[in-house]
Amino acid sequence: MVNPYALLMMDYLVVVLIQIAASAQDLRTREISDWTWIIGSIICIPLGLYVAIALNQLILFIINVVIGSIFALSVYWLRAMGGADSKSIAFISASIPTLPMTSPALTVINITPLSVLINSLIIALVIYMPYNVIQNIRYGSNCEALSRVKGLSRIIYLVILMCVPAHRVFRNPNNYAISQELADGGFQPVIRLGLEVDDPRELLIEWLSQGRINVDTPVLTSYHIPFIVPITLGLVMYIITHANFLTLALSSL
Repeated sequence: MVNPYALLMMDYLVVVLIQIAASAQDLRTREISDWTWIIGSIICIPLGLYVAIALNQLILFIINVVIGSIFALSVYWLRAMGGADSKSIAFISASIPTLPMTSPALTVINITPLSVLINSLIIALVIYMPYNVIQNIRYGSNCEALSRVKGLSRIIYLVILMCVPAHRVFRNPNNYAISQELADGGFQPVIRLGLEVDDPRELLIEWLSQGRINVDTPVLTSYHIPFIVPITLGLVMYIITHANFLTLALSSL
């Protein structure tokens, strides 16, 4: 019989490689080929299922898949994540079986999609929040929408929204959603829930034609985080925390 822990290590490796390939595509074009997930699923899902059966953890594996699938469908339906991010969560959930821990509470926290998501959210905050603040320090003083708010509201907008020159939005429209609107008194900030799927250039073209902005005018936006990267790093963190356990398991056989 093939050592299930050796197969699990192989499973980890292939899943990480698939995630790295997806991350590279996301950073380069913000589009990820469906073939990336298809190829990864063909290899890794049967491998993960076999390992779960060999370790007598089939029920935990099913729970893993159900939780990951429900979460992936929910965040996609609510437009809290993009389609590729949701596919990534579903792929990881169905490919990497959860290993039981010393207590039920630890096992719940250790469920693969939950653990990876917690890791990835922390990483996303660490990576992108400073970048967001730096851009606002650089362009915020010339951003009309941001200049109209004061106090706590301004701090909130500084943290979660990003001021960038209009030409950046024209150059990379998939990276941004417009988070300001034209009111009677001028531009006002606005926070929209979910990912904005409309082309942000349409509003900018309208404001350009009205003479309200030029291509160098800072506008307030929501930055579409390439979340595949934090998910991949969160997965690596998850695997590292299990590496010692797997090493001990392999050495004992």
